[in-house]
Amino acid sequence: MRNRTDNNSGYSSEFSSSDEDTQLKKVHARMCGVGHQRNTDIVPRPGASPGYWLSCLLPLSLVATYWTNLHEEPQRCSNIPQQYKLVTLTALTICIQNISFFMYLALQAKLYKWLIVFIPFVGGTCIFKFGLGMNWWLAFVWTLFIDVIFQRCYIQVMRDLPKSFTYGEASILTQGIFLFVMNTLIMGYHLIVTEPVKENANEMQTLSTIMMFALLWLLLVCTSLLACQFLRKPFIFYPIMMTFVAAATLAPVTKPLPVIAVFEFIFQDRMRLYIILFYVALVIATVAVVCWQLRNAQHATTSVRKLFHIFMVLVYIPGLLYECAFLYIASGVAMALITIFDLLRILKMPPLGEILEKAFHSFADEKDAGIIAFTPMCLLIGCSLPIWIMPCPCATNEHGLNVKLLPLLSGVLTIGFGDTAASVIGSKYGRNKWKNSSRSVEGSVAFVLYVLLPIAILNLMEFVQLNVVQWSVTVVATLISALVEARTDQIDNLVLPLVFYIIISLC
Repeated sequence: MRNRTDNNSGYSSEFSSSDEDTQLKKVHARMCGVGHQRNTDIVPRPGASPGYWLSCLLPLSLVATYWTNLHEEPQRCSNIPQQYKLVTLTALTICIQNISFFMYLALQAKLYKWLIVFIPFVGGTCIFKFGLGMNWWLAFVWTLFIDVIFQRCYIQVMRDLPKSFTYGEASILTQGIFLFVMNTLIMGYHLIVTEPVKENANEMQTLSTIMMFALLWLLLVCTSLLACQFLRKPFIFYPIMMTFVAAATLAPVTKPLPVIAVFEFIFQDRMRLYIILFYVALVIATVAVVCWQLRNAQHATTSVRKLFHIFMVLVYIPGLLYECAFLYIASGVAMALITIFDLLRILKMPPLGEILEKAFHSFADEKDAGIIAFTPMCLLIGCSLPIWIMPCPCATNEHGLNVKLLPLLSGVLTIGFGDTAASVIGSKYGRNKWKNSSRSVEGSVAFVLYVLLPIAILNLMEFVQLNVVQWSVTVVATLISALVEARTDQIDNLVLPLVFYIIISLC
């Protein structure tokens, strides 16, 4: 597909230049929330396929999560909120919007294009009508609203961050941000109107509220910096960041205030203090690796880059096994920090801007063609997504075991173990290449073995308890993930955890 777009909708101009086709594009553009654009303002990541299929991964993950939580023992997650069902159905609706958009780009026949214009609205209306019991009019209005807003956000992301994503990668990013904002706003409405802030609230509910509102403030900061250039001056930027810190820690979204609630949570358990000290040691080790690489003045090798995957394993496995709730809030803090550091780098803010830029170029690979450090960000997102999208990620059964530990480890297993082994072993010992791919069969075999080995160890230690059927599903999930890793040119850190999660959630 060409990168050029027509003057009306941002769609590829290779399909037709006739007046009728131009008029059709205008109609679809208005209905999807796309305005008149220049003919060069959408540039996907070069050297990669569009990755349209990625647009289904996050919605399918939410559907799998909702379905399995409905059919498991009530003591683990006794009350899946209606809000989660609304988010899941919304994810399906915007997935249909994405697919329709991609089909519109690909098809030539004008009749089919006219039909595709209406598919998102008809499909979404039916989803909310039969899924939530809305009346037809309300279902249509809600579908129209979310489709228009989502499509505008999607086009804006592709336009403002050229060469950063494929179409599919941008779908996952935009879907995640859209659903996060919607979920947070609904939560805010409940806190203000229907369920005022309570003292002694559920621990995970309190931590979730703190994390979601803190990330929402940060998203508002990023949006403001994107929209207003005068805010990018150091003497304005740093007060804005201080305001963000104050909003994240002192906004009355919990009782006690977030900063007090987090400190009380940390110091009420000695194990959490040990975990924090361990995490601090890992941060020091990470900084040491970066400094060592910068002193070498050479581009980082695959083996060096995979050290960060190993660090993620060391962060997430102890956290999920012993301090799941703390890992949940820590992942949100890490997401905020990596975003702030990337802002400092992009805006070249003194004193760290230039250092961060050198570090980025030292570790960047061919997939980091855009302005943002998307690949390292996806490493954190891929490992954290399972714990973010599961309604009760830290609930345990009567034996004190987290029965959803394996899905929660999806990112760690596929990225930390599988992808690391495939890259290192494949680059050193790979001789037999997959057809039309630079990946080796030896690397794929290593992927499978290094994913199944830690699962077997966890099973022997009784952290997970798998029967024959569950083992079969686990092996299938591992094999499919290995094939995806070998064949895809999308960002592994984003794709593999979701593929594994969708399948493993079924067992």
